[in-house]
Amino acid sequence: MPILPNTDDSLLLRTAFADKAAWIGAMSAATSPDEDGFRAYVRVVDDKGWDGVGWEDLREAVASTTSQASVLFVVDDIALDPPYPILVVDLVEDRAPFRCIAIELGSVENNLNIANMDWEDFTGCTDANGVFNGFVD
Repeated sequence: MPILPNTDDSLLLRTAFADKAAWIGAMSAATSPDEDGFRAYVRVVDDKGWDGVGWEDLREAVASTTSQASVLFVVDDIALDPPYPILVVDLVEDRAPFRCIAIELGSVENNLNIANMDWEDFTGCTDANGVFNGFVD
């Protein structure tokens, strides 16, 4: 497997390479500020060596780095369709991942990495498909 960058930012890691335009759409949506000006602080990893690698193996690979991030974001085949439900992987505890629409990635990344909110705050607000679409007012 390719070497991952050592960074304190969460990784936004591409594992699906069939559709470059869809990847650009997902990456753009995930890294753009939301309506309140918040954005995800992520380091983009776009390396074909990660093509098709599963989240468990990705979590193990990130654990071997000096990263201090609490969460990993994976753009897999499912995440390539709008609204780009990106896979969110816990790097601290062994918990099942959930998905987050790209525009809400900043909320998840910001709050989990500074421990302002807990994993359950997001998983408890996912829809029937396990996707976090934002908090309902």
